[in-house]
Amino acid sequence: MIRLVITGNPGVGKHTCAKFVSEKLGRAKIIDINSIVLNNKEAVLSRNALNGIEINVKKTHKLLLEELKKAKDVVIVGHLAPYVLGPTGIDLVAVLRRSPYQLGKIFLQRKYTPVKIRENIASEILGITLYDSLETFGRERVVEFDVTEKTSKEIADDVISKLHKKSKKQIGSIDWLSLVYEKGDAQRFLEY
Repeated sequence: MIRLVITGNPGVGKHTCAKFVSEKLGRAKIIDINSIVLNNKEAVLSRNALNGIEINVKKTHKLLLEELKKAKDVVIVGHLAPYVLGPTGIDLVAVLRRSPYQLGKIFLQRKYTPVKIRENIASEILGITLYDSLETFGRERVVEFDVTEKTSKEIADDVISKLHKKSKKQIGSIDWLSLVYEKGDAQRFLEY
């Protein structure tokens, strides 16, 4: 039985990677946290145009546990993973990380608002999802992957490799903050 989580900020390629990982694991079931939330009214506390969706964390957690019971091998995908899951039964948490410079281009293509772009880029630079994943799942389960110059298939291969190896996990090798300071872009990305 495999329980794999793929998380990271919007735009890093979580869902595409999850499809390839699922195939490599013999068609493991993909549980998309966003779909669970959007398809279950009781998981949503409120919706508004300014702040988006506020979720019921406890209800979402219960819904995910119900889905986990239905399948043997599972790939759980979504940026909400550190907030709606617990560490029990999770084999590996793959935190996908992408250069803030690439993310900016992706967000413009997705027509994100300037505020949403700044918030998501700042979150990536500061490593919020990595930090929250470490807090929730523990250092022994979390691996971060720089996906900046990789295809989704290459990322999936890397994730599968770490899943099957019981070697020391890779954390702390990605430092976007130093990169943006070095390029003189800290104020551009982090000013509010």
